Amino acid sequence: MQFKTFMLPASGSEQTEENLNVFLRTHRIVSVRSEFVSGETPAWCILVEYVQQNESDSKSSGKVDYMKILSPDEFALFSKLRNLRKELAAKDGVPPFVVFTDEQLASIIKQNPTDLGKLSAIQGIGQTKAEKYGNAVLKAIQEQNEAGKQPV
Repeated sequence: MQFKTFMLPASGSEQTEENLNVFLRTHRIVSVRSEFVSGETPAWCILVEYVQQNESDSKSSGKVDYMKILSPDEFALFSKLRNLRKELAAKDGVPPFVVFTDEQLASIIKQNPTDLGKLSAIQGIGQTKAEKYGNAVLKAIQEQNEAGKQPV
């Protein structure tokens, strides 16, 4: 994983905004966090977590191999959440990506939300998805965390 920060002045800066937008369009984004920083020059501080692409990755199908970018424990949770997503999608009669995308699942794992508010703050999820699917996701995360703490 790689990180890049952007500072967007509160008064607005079209060039800085465009630089951020170009970066977001041209990289595989895992998560984006923003925080308003007040002070002498008020600004939005934006932290972008992204996957470093190799040349061979850009020539491939464009899919991210989460087994390579997540730790074994994180990938185990990722697999569990994908299965849950499949069940929720079947129940609602929608494709799995409508429930959550793989990128959103990876963000859930990295940010480890503990309540619906934190889950809804993840880019692309929002309050509606959090209310509809959040309790099942939070339960799965808690079960996985508890399973990892048990002695072998």
